[in-house]
Amino acid sequence: MILLLKSSRYHLHSPSFKRLLLPVKLNAFRIALNFLLLLPVFGLGQGLTVKGLIRDKITRQTIPAVNVSFVGIPGGTSSDANGNFQISTNKEVKIIRFSAIGFKVQEHHVSQINKNQLHIELEETTQQLEGVSIQAAKRPRYRNRDNEAVDLIRKVIAHKEKNVGSATPGLAFKQYEKLNLAISIPSPMVPKSFLLRKFPFLVKTADTSRIPGKMLVPFFIKENISQHLQNPENDQDQIQPIDCRESRVDQYFDEDGIDEYLKRLYQPVDIYSHDIGLGAQRILSPIAAMGPDFYKYFIIDTLKKESGPVVHLLFSPRNKQDVLFMGELYIPLDGRYAVQQADLFINKEINLNWVKDLRLGMTYVVGPEGKYHMAKSVVAMDLGLFKGGYSVYGEKTIFNSNYERGGAIQLAGRNVLLPKTKLQIDTFERPMELSLLEKNTYANVDSLKQSPKFKAIMGFTSFILSGYLKAGGVEFGPVSSMYSFNDVEGRRFRFSARTNDDFSKRVVLDGHLAYGLRDETWKYAMGLTYSFNASGAYQFPVNTFTLRHSYETQIPGQDLNFIEDDNFLLSFKRGVNDKWLYNRKWSAEYFRETKSHFSIKASYKNQELTPAGGLVFQTESEMLRNIRTSEFAAELRWAPHEQFYQGKRFRRPIRNGFPIFTLRAAAGFKGFLDGDYNYQNVSLNIYKRLYIAPFGYSDLMLEGGAVFGKVPFPLLVIHRANQTYAYQPQSYNLMNFMEFMSDRYASFHIDHSFNGLLLNKVPLVKRLQLREVASLKVLYGSISDKNLPDHDAGLFRFQRDADQRQSSFALGNVPYVEGSVGISNIFKILRVDYVRRFNYLDHPGVAKWGIRARIHVDF
Repeated sequence: MILLLKSSRYHLHSPSFKRLLLPVKLNAFRIALNFLLLLPVFGLGQGLTVKGLIRDKITRQTIPAVNVSFVGIPGGTSSDANGNFQISTNKEVKIIRFSAIGFKVQEHHVSQINKNQLHIELEETTQQLEGVSIQAAKRPRYRNRDNEAVDLIRKVIAHKEKNVGSATPGLAFKQYEKLNLAISIPSPMVPKSFLLRKFPFLVKTADTSRIPGKMLVPFFIKENISQHLQNPENDQDQIQPIDCRESRVDQYFDEDGIDEYLKRLYQPVDIYSHDIGLGAQRILSPIAAMGPDFYKYFIIDTLKKESGPVVHLLFSPRNKQDVLFMGELYIPLDGRYAVQQADLFINKEINLNWVKDLRLGMTYVVGPEGKYHMAKSVVAMDLGLFKGGYSVYGEKTIFNSNYERGGAIQLAGRNVLLPKTKLQIDTFERPMELSLLEKNTYANVDSLKQSPKFKAIMGFTSFILSGYLKAGGVEFGPVSSMYSFNDVEGRRFRFSARTNDDFSKRVVLDGHLAYGLRDETWKYAMGLTYSFNASGAYQFPVNTFTLRHSYETQIPGQDLNFIEDDNFLLSFKRGVNDKWLYNRKWSAEYFRETKSHFSIKASYKNQELTPAGGLVFQTESEMLRNIRTSEFAAELRWAPHEQFYQGKRFRRPIRNGFPIFTLRAAAGFKGFLDGDYNYQNVSLNIYKRLYIAPFGYSDLMLEGGAVFGKVPFPLLVIHRANQTYAYQPQSYNLMNFMEFMSDRYASFHIDHSFNGLLLNKVPLVKRLQLREVASLKVLYGSISDKNLPDHDAGLFRFQRDADQRQSSFALGNVPYVEGSVGISNIFKILRVDYVRRFNYLDHPGVAKWGIRARIHVDF
């Protein structure tokens, strides 16, 4: 037992105390007698131990790394990964203090608490998720050299590979994942809120204490429990879902697509990674190899824990305008130099769209193999997406437990989808209690879904965002393609419709009817898609068969992804745009994806191409009315860990750091179903997004291909040109339509976003949160002699303009090169580029430079 003498007469160093402890001079009787006489005095000051649990008062979640100390006594301890703490002293104390960044300090009188099990509930300090600032009246110039904090961080960096446990194969663990979202309404706006006026019952279940000065109205919660098996070889865990529960109001939209965006926004965080993702942004970790070049580090204190001393270290960006974190790390001094716990924040002045506040918390535990693994992570974010102070507050919590060597554990599969739980009674076995806000989410959403007013509002919102008007099992749209214009058709009107899941999940019918006032010609398209999966034709992994017939116009060589060719905004074009085709096409296609994101596409198409406008099919001796092709094709695509936003009837990729490989081969057969030519063509495309935090990211694309056989120019590779005023990343933005053709080619594109690396440091300009972008596109190509009309009178002549100047060419010995520099994030949605073309400037109708714009929304 640890004893404390309150009287100065019996101080540890007093002669009286020393004489008391000299057994050689005292007999056993005297020792016992003195002990009995002094027992009341010892009882007044005996050792004190306090232990307990610390939680967030609102969320009821445990809080790690809370500083616990006795007032007036140096040192202290902090709560562990599960919020537990224990602190002892052999001195007289009256007050125990609890403090943590972002929470109000609490003090309690020792005499009034339960020392065996104390329950502490901390409150957040303000409505903001405050960052960390370090100030000093006369702080010396910061240097890495001879800096103990930097030396410690360098040791942490050097030991990362030894400590990180995510690279351990065959390690199994159980994961609980929870995401909740709420609309944040400033208190002064509550009486004026349209939402609360229309649905007053929301006020009763709204949370007014979570963020002082704001009311939180929950509208989304999703919980998952799953078993994981680490597989470092392909950088992705094997996952076996166990249970799921959710409540949401976005059933009018594409829930799977929204889930992918939420996954991208609330990405898993790990201090041991080189960078931490937030949308398309990657923010450099403070313990990355380059960390000491961009961060400043300060040792604040050394905490005494039962396991040993722990260094409390703060860090902040060297330049406060850089998109970097600030926060604190806890590093045990046990010789392993591992980060045990981290809390990260952002400076509100950095160039990050819509993010008003951001807090990341990470706590690690040692696994059975002796390495550090994530125990708990929290990503709390306040997104100011709306005017008037309204925002969306979201919090994602991941809790990992039961780490064990799982080589023998058999998982049923990866990414298995469970039916969404719709039980009225909550039987979900979660490892932590839901907060009041989260409990209210389930009640609120169920009530909203039953409201006719809410259904009408969501239906109208869905129409505005998607452009489709739903009427039972049929949808009409998109609105953006109902009217357009071009040089061949003049004013064009189009009516489109398609079926949805209310009609059938397995069968999808779609079609449209269009008419041009200038060419006075009707166009049409109709298609049928059958899904072999009961989940539907657009649910990953897709397994479908499609039949289609159409008679439509087409610009030769154009393949516009993700947008309709007759989109109204694409009607505005520079220069002359009068060389078109009428394409009468029949096609059949089988498409199948695997869970590993490998896909195969096998197709057949028979098409009749008829020139329109200024386009002609003319040889030396005759003019042809049309040509026909009969073509079989196959495409292999591998996109590991691909994410995409699944729209109503389209799929838009969400770029991540993994490459995408696409190999395509096709063959045309003369005489088969009236085909006019024998030919083969192959192409390979490799795409990769390269993150270079903190210097931004680059989109890289390599492509090459070849055409074998003797064919006229419509069957050569007509390189993707762009005569619109919209910047198209995969097209050549100053190349004219049909300007360059090849039967052998190779190209390289790079588009780099600096994320404001330079402009963030310019006074006044930095307030605009602009970002620099630059691109370079290089195209090599050639046409073999057998496909040049100058060498064969039977081939079609290359095209000429109205002045009989040749307007279509083969690339020479010099590659086509264009580049651009620009500014993005204008008003947070617009990118504007100055595009420069460097060669082939003597071609008719070309522009040496131009200004192009593009809608681009990201964080």
